[in-house]
Amino acid sequence: MDQQSSEELRRELALEQAIGAQLDRLVRRANTAVMKLRDKRDKMEESQLRNLLDAAMESGSVEVTAGFIRYQIGRDDKNIWKDFGHHVIRDLGELGKQETGSVVAHLKQIGITDADALKPRIQVRLMQLYLGYINRAFVYAKKANGFDDLKEVVSVA
Repeated sequence: MDQQSSEELRRELALEQAIGAQLDRLVRRANTAVMKLRDKRDKMEESQLRNLLDAAMESGSVEVTAGFIRYQIGRDDKNIWKDFGHHVIRDLGELGKQETGSVVAHLKQIGITDADALKPRIQVRLMQLYLGYINRAFVYAKKANGFDDLKEVVSVA
């Protein structure tokens, strides 16, 4: 294995570990977002959140995903998406500052020289994970009437 391959492998492993260290924070954020749907659980469909996750996975872009959410807010005559959607868009921005910043700081701390260049990639991956956790939390809360359980997890943090 040459020097470049070894460094790339080291960077990828460090990146995976640093993102993994953010998972609890992402789950707490997702649970808090799903709590916005508590009173709208009968109106919000699981497929709507799966479509949001699909849009994020396919586009690989935070801005495109935020645009998808804005579109849902704009076309929503039942007022399901307004509070939830704006909350998620704010969270996406915060992910770009807080959790992405934590990942980059960790990478720099262990000597990954191009950590700043990885910011867009990190933010997209965190967004995709976050939206996946929203999807899971909503399915659980809706099907098992578990909104109170989500609140308990959030309050532990």
